[in-house]
Amino acid sequence: MGTSKDNLINKIQDLEKQLEVAKKHTYVYDTTQLHCNDGEFYMYYGDDKCVVFDVETLFKDLPFMITQVVKEQAKMQVWHLERLTESLKEIQDESK
Repeated sequence: MGTSKDNLINKIQDLEKQLEVAKKHTYVYDTTQLHCNDGEFYMYYGDDKCVVFDVETLFKDLPFMITQVVKEQAKMQVWHLERLTESLKEIQDESK
């Protein structure tokens, strides 16, 4: 069984690994501003953070991006509809 020092060291190592993964990925929950300038597309999010895309590359990727976003959005709509249906059924069952 490890000591509390060993547990802390293990926790630090785990957190360092999580930090490395987080540095490689950015999750954009909500954009705050979008604009283009000099062949670049700027997407601002969070507290003044920005991702810049080259418009030529972005344009070439748009068909795939749109297809995937539409598919994922359809899945989410089904998921939300199922939740609403379940909630309505629960309400109906409770009122009997």
